Amino acid sequence: MLKDYLKIAADDRLIEQRTRSLRNRGQEEVTEWIIVNDQGIKIGGVTLFDKLSTRRSWPVSYRIMQTDLQGNVVVDKLTDVL
Repeated sequence: MLKDYLKIAADDRLIEQRTRSLRNRGQEEVTEWIIVNDQGIKIGGVTLFDKLSTRRSWPVSYRIMQTDLQGNVVVDKLTDVL
């Protein structure tokens, strides 16, 4: 599950905002969520790059990037499975 890779509280929720399909560099879908706390206040965002194709020596399928409200990266993880 996506929440397992994020630094969020147990009662925080992910609300999907949009999904974009890209046809460059092997990226097929980019999905964005906002993170809201238990009072409904936005506390950050998450972007999931699906079917990522890299030219590096390790194959990965997903890139998960979590940011705070100021745009600072909290989590940037490459993984093969969700």
